[in-house]
Amino acid sequence: MTQADAGAPHASPAHAVEVGALEPQAHSRQVRIVRPGTTPVVVACSSRQQFEEVLRRERPDLSPDAPDVVHWADHPGEWPSG
Repeated sequence: MTQADAGAPHASPAHAVEVGALEPQAHSRQVRIVRPGTTPVVVACSSRQQFEEVLRRERPDLSPDAPDVVHWADHPGEWPSG
C-alpha cells in the first residue's frame, strides 16, 4: 500500500459526527462534529439532550439517530450517569 492508498494524514472522517468512548468516572463524552468548509468543533456532552442541542446548532441538517452520520466509539446511545 502506498501513501496515496492510505489517504492523507488529515483525511476527512467517514462520519460527520464522532462520539468518543464512554470512559469510567467521566462526566461527559467527547463529540466531534465536522462542519463543511471550516474546522470541526469538539465539545463535551453529558447527555442526549445536550448532544442534540449542539448538533442542532452546529449541523441542523443532520439527524442524531442516523447511523451513517453518527459514529459511536462504544456504547451507542449511552451517556454518563449522574
